[in-house]
This record gives sequence, C-alpha cells and structure tokens, in this order.
Amino acid sequence: MKWLIVTEEEVLNVVRPAAEQLAAALAGSERCINEAQRSSDVEYELIAAAISSCLRQLSDTGLVGLANRLPSSELWNCVGEVLCRGWLQNRARTKPRGYAGDYEILAAIYENRRCEDPLGTHFDRYFQEEAAPQAVRNRMYLMRDQIVAAARIWQAKDPDEKLQIAMVGSAFGLELRDALAILEPAERRKLKFVLLDLDPAALEFARQTLQPWLAPSQLDAIPTNIFRLAARPSLAAPLAGSHFLYCPGLFDYLDDDQAVAMLDLFWNCLAPAGQLTVFQFAALNPSRAYMEWLGNWYLTYRDDCELRQLAARSALPAICTNFGAEPLGVALWVTARRS
Repeated sequence: MKWLIVTEEEVLNVVRPAAEQLAAALAGSERCINEAQRSSDVEYELIAAAISSCLRQLSDTGLVGLANRLPSSELWNCVGEVLCRGWLQNRARTKPRGYAGDYEILAAIYENRRCEDPLGTHFDRYFQEEAAPQAVRNRMYLMRDQIVAAARIWQAKDPDEKLQIAMVGSAFGLELRDALAILEPAERRKLKFVLLDLDPAALEFARQTLQPWLAPSQLDAIPTNIFRLAARPSLAAPLAGSHFLYCPGLFDYLDDDQAVAMLDLFWNCLAPAGQLTVFQFAALNPSRAYMEWLGNWYLTYRDDCELRQLAARSALPAICTNFGAEPLGVALWVTARRS
C-alpha cells in the first residue's frame, strides 16, 4: 500500500533499508558470478527479483515525478557504485549528453544491446526487458514498416516528386536504415528524408548510418531547437511539404499548450494527403518507477483521453484523426492525414 510521506526522515526510513537490501543482494550475486556458482539465467532472475522488490518499496512512498529526484540520490549513494556497471541505467542516470534519452541510449535500446560486464549485463537485460524500452522498439518498428509500405506505394505511382519523410526529434536513423534495407534500390531512390534534432551528434550518427543507402541530395539532417519550432516557424521550414511526418518522443517533454501548438505546426507542414504521427508515453507506464528512481528520467505522461483533448484543441480535423498505441499500450499515438 502507498502512504503519505510527510518528512524527509520518513522518506529516508523507506529508501535506506530498500537500498541496503538491494546492495546486499547484488553483492551476493557478484560473488556467485565470480565463483560461477549459478547459471546466468538463474543469476539474472535473482538480480531482477532484488531490483523489483526495491522498486516496489520505493513506489510505496507515493513519490513520483520530480518529488523523488532527491530521495533517489540516497538510493544511488548506497548502491550506485554497483548499479553504474549497467551501461544503460548508468547512462540514463549520468546523462553525458545532457538528457536521458540521447541517441546512443536509444540506439542501444533499438538493437537490444547489453554490456559485457559480468554483472552489468544482467542490469542491461533488466533494463531492456522493461515495458518502456520494449515500447520504444515497437514504435520504431511501426515507423519502419509504415515507411516501407509508403515507399512501395509511391514507387508504383511513379510520381516526379520524391516521397518526403520527416523525423522531428530522436532522429538518429536506425529505423530508417532498416526500412531502406528492406526496399529495392529503385524504391529507395524515390525517398527524401528530413531530420530535425536538437543534438548535432545524433544527426551526424544518422548521416553516417544512412550514407550507404542514400544519395547526398536525399538527406537533410538539420540541427535546430526543436522545442522552439512552434514559436519560430522559420525553424520548421524544412518540414514543409512532408508526406509523412513523425515525432517519436518530443511530446513526452511538452506541456499541453506547447503540444497543441506543435500539432498545429505539423499539420500545416503536411503535403496534400500527407500524414503526421506523434507518439506519447502513456500515464500507466509500468517502467515509471525504474526510470525515475534509478535513472532520474522524467517524462510528461498523458492517457488516451488527455491525448484526444490535445488533438481536439488543435487544428487537426476530427474526421482526419485517429488514435492508438503500440502493442503494449505504453506508447500512444495520434495520427492525422490530410484528405
């Protein structure tokens, strides 16, 4: 059960014992790993159970969002020296590029990678099996498959213009690479990608990733302040005439007014019959405690009703707008197509 935490002392009286129990369990697992006492799968199950037990105790405090930022430091002070051996959770926590969901961690999520550290690989497996990373992969698969289908339809039409596909945020190119790998050379030649991202390194990664598949004229990778697009429409000029426009993760960091303004902007950037798709993490994210307490990774969550309310406030015509979610129901989406 959850209870109301009133004082810092009450918080610490929950966090410290939970952290100490986790530290003891992980120390025992490390000894067993070093002595090869148990199979890898058995060891993983014990480690996963210890982390999950700790998170349940922390969740019982009722502290969510930024309210648990400082208490989580007590957890990290106690057991962070061990937890940091998991590459994924350590990168989320330390944020070397200034934010948790940078292109390197998203690339590792998409490719389901784990580090080679004997203990850290179990932490990475736990991370990858959480609902949130699975939802990230699912939304990327959805974009990949839509791009493949659209490119094949476009090739059949044989138009003079290229099919312009835009990506705003999380623009590091792996789902695009996989779509291109599926397509035939003639189908690939019909495509034009426009990538906008805050991080120049993410765009350079995308450029290097996509270079073997595209001519230089088929890729515009533009560093810009994507949070200012609606306030400064000139920054969004490269998106004009997009046939498909994707925004995978930006709305998880926007307030309602900003989100509505961004929907309006995207709608106005579409070509005739163009389609936008925006993703939003659901309020019922089973990974929230793990992300927040271990990673200080905080999102703006919305449920389906709240996402529909945003769309209703925007320029998206109701008759052109649809809603759904990837299979886990963790990453919601809204899509709208010009008729």
